[in-house]
Amino acid sequence: MTRMPPVLVMLALALVAGPGFAQPTFDEVTPSANPYFDTPPEQDFWVNATAPADVDGDGDLDLAVIGFHVVYDKSVEDRLVILRNDGAGTGGQWTFTALPVPLGSVVAGASDLAWGDFDNDGDDDLALGSEGATVIYRNDDGTLTPMPNVLPGYYEDSAFTIAYDLRSLSFADADNDGDLDLLVPSVYDEKTFEFRTVLLRNDGSDGQGGWQFVEDAQAGIDPSANAQSAWADADDDGDLDLMLLNIDSNGESGFLRRYLNTGGSFSGSALLDLRVEHGMADWGDADGDGDLDVLVAGNIREADDSFTTVLRTYENAGGTLTPHTLAQSPGADWLDFTAATWADYDSDGDMDILLTGSFIGESKIVGKSDIYANNAGTFTALGLDLPAPVDSIGRGGTFTWFDIDGDGDLDYLVAGAYYVEGGNGLVEAQMHLYRNQTAAANAAPAAPASAGATASGDGVLLSWLAPADDHTPAAQLTYDLEITAAAAAIPLSRRLPEPGSIGSSTAWAIAGLADGAYRWQVRAVDTSFNGGPSAGGVFIIGSDSIFASGFEPSQ
Repeated sequence: MTRMPPVLVMLALALVAGPGFAQPTFDEVTPSANPYFDTPPEQDFWVNATAPADVDGDGDLDLAVIGFHVVYDKSVEDRLVILRNDGAGTGGQWTFTALPVPLGSVVAGASDLAWGDFDNDGDDDLALGSEGATVIYRNDDGTLTPMPNVLPGYYEDSAFTIAYDLRSLSFADADNDGDLDLLVPSVYDEKTFEFRTVLLRNDGSDGQGGWQFVEDAQAGIDPSANAQSAWADADDDGDLDLMLLNIDSNGESGFLRRYLNTGGSFSGSALLDLRVEHGMADWGDADGDGDLDVLVAGNIREADDSFTTVLRTYENAGGTLTPHTLAQSPGADWLDFTAATWADYDSDGDMDILLTGSFIGESKIVGKSDIYANNAGTFTALGLDLPAPVDSIGRGGTFTWFDIDGDGDLDYLVAGAYYVEGGNGLVEAQMHLYRNQTAAANAAPAAPASAGATASGDGVLLSWLAPADDHTPAAQLTYDLEITAAAAAIPLSRRLPEPGSIGSSTAWAIAGLADGAYRWQVRAVDTSFNGGPSAGGVFIIGSDSIFASGFEPSQ
């Protein structure tokens, strides 16, 4: 089905802006001639998952998209494509070139995508999970090639059809050895007929052009069947901890747990005493005090077995999480909440909330999104009624913030099922892109200062001081850290639209490296996910000692 031609949408935000900040607006810049955004008659492209990254290294963010293309009454084709960002076109519409990526035998069902530079070569690689398969695509100068590894297969299992992709797969350096491991939730074991959560340790090159990913049987992470994952240093001890949300529509096996990392082994405990029937959870520093608060949206089974459909934050004060309900259904015309995420949409240095769900319109259920603006830790709904898919249709979909135009603020993409105007309940697949027109500038952070490396046990301790930033407080800055062979002189991987890879820590221990010389680089990331210039140096691991040399700024 061909959707209606895009209309320029000027969404004035009713925000009490801080000093120097104008009220942002969003313009719709959806390309009407692109078949992935605007399909020809009697066709649809149903999106299951999206993930932005600078795939080709040209300095702007492209978009990985998986879904299935339907020619009604004729064919269905599974597709994975890179929508290459080609910049602004005529009439204010954005332009993309579709670059197909081979799927092989993988089916585009309940799918998930994640980017991460697993081989430390400066470009981000792609992990794909879908319908019992997990594939890692290695990125070489913009060309994605599937690795031959046979990996435990990702599979989502839920009686409730989630309207947006889960953000389930995740790359993280779980063992502090300087490379990215891969978490694969909801792996179905055909021998035991049970689900499990798999942590694949990155053991480096196999010396024959391949790569070694080894399942850690002792990771201690609970089984999950329909999960969302996020990493951060929750206890400020210099390693990455895991938040895992197992969404469960029957309310029996769902959980929201935190797994504290000790030397690469994990111990889990309830982060909150609730279950999410459908929806999402996330953690981030909403109040700028340096610890992790929690965001929950959707249908919640409380500790007393009552049910609530709610948007709620939990403020972290010394490890105690205090709930603050921002919206509850029925109320404020919301019928349901499907998902929510943190994002500093107005570039004022604190984390706002994007919420999406549905409400009862004049004649039918309608999808919508809204922004809850953060003012010193207090959230206020702006009442925007941003366009959103109809989550009750259950055709899949996605939403994501990313800086499409490289101007320092976050733009917004959403895809899913929309009603055809005048179609008597008929739906079609649509993908919409909205450009953030915030007038105020948002500069990237400066380079971290006083970067140094010192011997620590059988490894090295890397440390630095928080740099200055024009809007983001020092406690809310996060950091990307990468380790490469010193001789390679590889730049930091391109910035993904997400917090820094090691969270807000300003010291990090690395262990388990072979003897040799290594270059390390760190950069600060603000709350709009802008990364600044890097700093770092070189350290040498010998047979019985570690030597650190010099402060060496890099770009």
